[in-house]
Amino acid sequence: MIRARVHGPSTPTPVLRERRAVSARWRVFCDEAELAVECARAAEAIGLTAEPFIAPDAIGACRAAAADGSPCALALAAPPSPAALVQLAAAARAAGSAVPVALVAGDEASDRGRWLAGDLGLVAVGEIEPLLAAVALLETRTAHPWTASTRRLSALDRKRLGDDATVSGRGGGRLLRADEGRLGWAARGAEPTIVLGPPRAVGEALRACRLRTQAMPPARAVMEGVDRAAVQEVIFGPPRALSDPASKAALDPYGLPMPVEELCTSPSRAASEAARLGFPVRISLASPDLRLWDHADLAVDGVDNAARVRDVYRQIMAMASERQPDARLLGVHVTATTTAQAMLRVVAEPLPEGLVLAEIGFADPHGRAADDRTVTVLPASVDAIERVLGRLAGAPLVLGGGASARRAAVHAISDTLLRLAAFVDEHRAEVERVELHPMALLLDGATEVREACVTVGDAFLRTLESPRSLGEL
Repeated sequence: MIRARVHGPSTPTPVLRERRAVSARWRVFCDEAELAVECARAAEAIGLTAEPFIAPDAIGACRAAAADGSPCALALAAPPSPAALVQLAAAARAAGSAVPVALVAGDEASDRGRWLAGDLGLVAVGEIEPLLAAVALLETRTAHPWTASTRRLSALDRKRLGDDATVSGRGGGRLLRADEGRLGWAARGAEPTIVLGPPRAVGEALRACRLRTQAMPPARAVMEGVDRAAVQEVIFGPPRALSDPASKAALDPYGLPMPVEELCTSPSRAASEAARLGFPVRISLASPDLRLWDHADLAVDGVDNAARVRDVYRQIMAMASERQPDARLLGVHVTATTTAQAMLRVVAEPLPEGLVLAEIGFADPHGRAADDRTVTVLPASVDAIERVLGRLAGAPLVLGGGASARRAAVHAISDTLLRLAAFVDEHRAEVERVELHPMALLLDGATEVREACVTVGDAFLRTLESPRSLGEL
């Protein structure tokens, strides 16, 4: 059983000036001077008391300020590392504060960093104006600003906000026109007291604030009853990438769903196992040096008789020997045939605070060519995983069909990811990376890890070089 547990600025109105005079001074840490200048101008335009700082380690400075409980925000041109975002989110969470973060490069790395920041509970946006709009929304001291009424806005302003920026509710105040095309916020029955910014920036800020409340609290994936000694026997050793059979042997005690398959080292054994499993079968090379995701022609589907199995075995081994003469060839896998509706690629790496970074994308040629992938942190709830999968351009391949099919697929993927997170977290000293490529989503909604690669670090060498080990020698 596995479970997750917590281990040219305009002049503001007089009313606005009065409110800003007593507001907190927000420090905005920037990694480039241009961002600091843009931040200062945009803050002055909406009457926000913000003080930009340029710091070589902007995210480290923001983390220190957040840990002290100081109102702070972050604007970065260079995407931060996932570990740095985890540490910033941990500092903000410990202080009970919200930290708006803008990753403004506009490239894929920044997009994924923004997704990760949002999943960690940071208020993540993509530009300076939404960043300051988020700061202004936090200044309202409103628990759920996305529930603000939009009745006083024109139809065009509501479109600019976005249909998903607000939800019907009470207690979120009112959004209305302020000045020069900007939107303002007011408590119900009061005049505008805070200018937020342009409608599109406000919409992005509202979505980011809403996403922050959906982020999971810090947790660790825990699996009971695992024979960890058996896992250590497989993964302990010098730095290396384990073969597919060894990787599956390490992951199997954690209950990751594996296909029905046999490793065969001769043509006759392959034919015998194929007959036992039932035709047709899949024949694929087993080698730590020639991965099937790089050499798709070293696997053959739909082999439907024993003679064909023997021929395919010889052909695959010959092609592999010719392609890389020094490759370690363990034989072939004979696998029972299953039909997939989607082929996913999952890469997991350990992060601080007991978390695991997961990159999820498509393993089929079209998905790889489109670079259709996203990132998140594990463990995560079923609802969070569904939101993460929804960020993929090919999401209908996974989340399509009726409600029951969608629910079955999300639950199966979530369970597999949770088990993977437990493995990576509990063996973070030895394991640097795990790749499931592909993880098949079957037609019945179940998942199947068709190929895996566990990359082991230098924990074994560090153990040998420790003073205790040297003394024992």
